[in-house]
Amino acid sequence: MIYTMGTGLKTKVKAKVLLLNPPGEKPYLRDYYCNNISKSRYLHYPVDLLLLTGTLTQSNYEVTVIDALIKKYTPAETLKKIAEIAPEYIVCLVGSISWEEDRKFLENLKILNPKIKLIGTGDIFLDDGQKIIKENTFFDACILDFSDNSILNIIEKLENKSNDKISLDNCIYNGNGSGIQAGQIKRIKGEFSISMPRHEFFPLKDYKYAFSRNFPTAHLLTDFGCAFNCSFCPIRIDNLGFKVRPVEEIIEEMKYLKSLGIKELYFRDQTFGANKKRAIELCQRMVKEGFNFSWHCFSRVDVMNEELLDAMKAAGCHTVIFGVESVNEKTLKDVQKRINAETIKNTFTLCKKKKIRRAATFIIGLPGETEEDIMRTVDFAVEIDCTFASFNVAGIRPGTEWSHNAEKVHFLPQNELEKIRNKAIKKFYLRPGYILSRISEISTPYDFNVLFEEGIGIILNLLKSVFRKEPKLASE
Repeated sequence: MIYTMGTGLKTKVKAKVLLLNPPGEKPYLRDYYCNNISKSRYLHYPVDLLLLTGTLTQSNYEVTVIDALIKKYTPAETLKKIAEIAPEYIVCLVGSISWEEDRKFLENLKILNPKIKLIGTGDIFLDDGQKIIKENTFFDACILDFSDNSILNIIEKLENKSNDKISLDNCIYNGNGSGIQAGQIKRIKGEFSISMPRHEFFPLKDYKYAFSRNFPTAHLLTDFGCAFNCSFCPIRIDNLGFKVRPVEEIIEEMKYLKSLGIKELYFRDQTFGANKKRAIELCQRMVKEGFNFSWHCFSRVDVMNEELLDAMKAAGCHTVIFGVESVNEKTLKDVQKRINAETIKNTFTLCKKKKIRRAATFIIGLPGETEEDIMRTVDFAVEIDCTFASFNVAGIRPGTEWSHNAEKVHFLPQNELEKIRNKAIKKFYLRPGYILSRISEISTPYDFNVLFEEGIGIILNLLKSVFRKEPKLASE
């Protein structure tokens, strides 16, 4: 511990903690237990690490952040930066999609810095965190919830060098002589609060967002988990639970973001409006406060109605991203999506009427689907007039219902799904009418840059897909 002098009194300053998004060969999106590879090199700052900045600084830890991906640091450059900071603890975000790279980097990190305590967070710990900690001895511990005080509890335990067998909720740690210790996984439902996240710890102007219309953009998480239970999603209620932050606390964070010069918000909630009354109250407060943020969010077609969309539009919402997944209603029922084509059409029509852009995510190759089924979904994407469409190849992610029953989940061969995905992208995006409509929507310089980079990204991804071996994972 370090002691500093202030106001004539000795003040105890806690340890140095580094929050690390490690380097990678590809633009990995590792955060919030939902891994993917950015299609057009759009990268946002990890919401896991963001929330941890507030929790740790509020408890008087000296916190530093390195996002090696956005800074394009090599492993060697990242190690050098870490040596300069000389932290006592590192909380590192790791992902199933980048695990082989992450593992090699962290092994080397621990060899060079054996005294640093390394704490992991990410999707790889969701299904069998004890096995991961046991097999990868460079980890001292991991946390299974970045929205509670797990990080404080595990650091306190690691600081206490006794071999007491103490189980900590939502934590797993290597007790050395006492072996691997794992606490209960507890998911709170209802309301919760967090300490003010320190957005300024991240290089905000370096990040790019696919749907932003203004710059710079910041994240905002108003709830944790999801109120729904889709089979393919790790954020489902049966895995993470569902809890919400008080509206007043969210407003205070918005005031803080305004003071940082933020112009656009990206709500990281899985389903904005899951609680309509609360969402409308939040939107009305945003209008009352005069924030004038533009913003975009994720939601579901079955929670939207005219009252909610009117409130969202008045508060600055310009784009809603919906998980549509498929037009095949049997498939939607099988994966517990519980929506139908009629609801999707009605919601997209209503959004268009309100002049709100409609983004849709689709999963290519859900269990039981044929190529014909998939291409019907692509035709449906054209029919409902999506402003944007994201086609993702199905895969099994940690923390999902599928991951617990992997032997029962069957897909078409991955090389076939990649080819079908390319057909889908070409059919949807390479339409003269679609291209003209997107050009006509340009209203800000940032719109133009996004459209240009998106076009380049689509072309490059189509070319690279011929040589790509690994499939993209499904996203809701």
